Amino acid sequence: MIVRDATFEDSSTISEIHAAMGLDYRLPDLNSPLFFVRKVAERDGIVRGACFLRICAECYLWLAPEQTAPDKMRTMEALQPEILRAAWAKGLDDIEARIPETLERRFHKRLTQLGWTANRNGWHPWSRETYA
Repeated sequence: MIVRDATFEDSSTISEIHAAMGLDYRLPDLNSPLFFVRKVAERDGIVRGACFLRICAECYLWLAPEQTAPDKMRTMEALQPEILRAAWAKGLDDIEARIPETLERRFHKRLTQLGWTANRNGWHPWSRETYA
């Protein structure tokens, strides 16, 4: 198995693999500059898999606990447009937040009001440190 940098010519094969896997999301734009690592694994000259890393921003929110629920919502409403503008200006097309299950019920209504959507039902984010 050879792992190499992906090329533009690999895009159609990656698209075919994506379709064959039956994934429930649209194939992203593989040429987006937000993909800063692009690798394919090939055997016998055939691409068998690909892994791309896309830059994304994880949102952290801190709200003073002494605020009332309406005050917390006003704080979020004030912060959000500025955060979205700043992220867009830096080239990011989305941000994500990881809400603990213990808080999700309380935040679901507020996040929906602010235009957030759950990524996918049944999908849970996983993390991996990059050091070897």
